[in-house]
This record gives sequence, C-alpha cells and structure tokens, in this order.
Amino acid sequence: MRKILLALTALTALTGAANADVVNNLTISALPNPVPQSSSNPCIICGTNAAGQPGNFGYNNFTSNGNLTSYDMFSTNIIGGGVLANGDQVDAVPYSGTLLRTILQSLGDNSLKFGVAIDINTAQNQETLQTFQLIDLSLPAGQRVIFDINGPIALPDTANGNGKGDYLISGFDLSNVNPGDNLIFRASWSGASDGAESFYIVPILTAVPEVSTWAMMILGFLGVGTLAMRKNRGAGHPFRFTST
Repeated sequence: MRKILLALTALTALTGAANADVVNNLTISALPNPVPQSSSNPCIICGTNAAGQPGNFGYNNFTSNGNLTSYDMFSTNIIGGGVLANGDQVDAVPYSGTLLRTILQSLGDNSLKFGVAIDINTAQNQETLQTFQLIDLSLPAGQRVIFDINGPIALPDTANGNGKGDYLISGFDLSNVNPGDNLIFRASWSGASDGAESFYIVPILTAVPEVSTWAMMILGFLGVGTLAMRKNRGAGHPFRFTST
C-alpha cells in the first residue's frame, strides 16, 4: 500500500507540473486553442483596439507606454474601449452579473464557467504576472475579491508579436454571482516592454459525447455485466440453474 501511495504522489506531481500551476482558486496553463489577437474577443483589458468586440460589451483600451515596465490595470465597461490610467480603479465602469452571463451565453456557454486568455507581447521574451482578480464591488469591503491568482508567475512569450494568445486562466464561475452585482477584472504584471497585452474571455464549453462514443460505452458496460454473470455462475452463485 505504501508503494502505491508513493507512486500516486509522484504521478500527481508530474502531471501537475506538466499541465498547470494552481494558485488559490484559479489555474494558469498554456492556452489550448490560441486564436489571432484580431479575434481575441470579448476583450476586457487590451492595449490595442479589439476587433469584433460585442457591441454591448466595453473594455479597457489602455495605452501601452514603452517607458512603463509594470502595469496594474482594471477592466471598464465603456463601449468601444475606455482608457484608464495605470492603477485607476475609481473610474472603472463595472459589468453586471447579467451582462457577463449574457456574453457567455452568446459564446455558446450555458455553464457560467469561463477562463481569461492572455496574449503576451514583449521584446524581452517573458513577462511576470503578479495577480489577476475578479472583484465584486457589491460585496462588503474585504470580501470583494471573489477569484484570485497570485504570483509572481513567469510567463514566457510563446507567440511573440501581435500574434496568438499564450496562456489561459481557468476557474471562473458565475454560479454564486447575483444578476445585479457589479464586477470588474484586475490584471497586474511586470517585465513589460514594447507590445501590448490582451486579456479576453474564453468560454469553457462542455463536450457532449458523440453517438459512436455512447455506443462504445454501452457495449463496454454490457461486456462487464456479462463477465460478472459468468464469474458468479462459475463460483456456484445461488442463481445458477442446475438440472434435476
């Protein structure tokens, strides 16, 4: 038993290191299906114009300044892209719980679970994520950060330039968010130079097994049941029929 436990512990450590780093209640990993930055929408914090942005969903179109290496940016629900100063939370216009749910449903996601993708753009080949949060301003002070990932977490630029997304922050769930709650996102990172980062929402779609998959599963269950019946009969099971 001890050897089995040690083996399971080692396997868990290996798979965890390969797939993602879990910090607090969010997970960050490589983006499985990256898309071009021009299709990175709905954007919440972007240092560039977000093409294809939904007409009812605003974002922070912040200005990337080559003289700044550290950013602490907040989303803002200003249609067409609002511009907030670095660290400006006061002027951020929140999203309502209803609006975020509507956006997820428009993306084909009815689970209320989603992720936030990051497109890293830097001349230094790596940036460092300090924190990423979803903040509910409707809650009492001290309880407003409802989802949080804390760094520092090194993020090498895997698709340099105005290319595709690099990473996915997973674990967001709106199940306990009220429709009228006021929500804003916060992203803090360092090591920035040139380029402009993009943070955008990615739906977490639950795959439905195909008909062929269901058929194979049913056949598998039938096979297991048949094997169990044969074993029971061979062991003198009380339901075994004998001739008289």
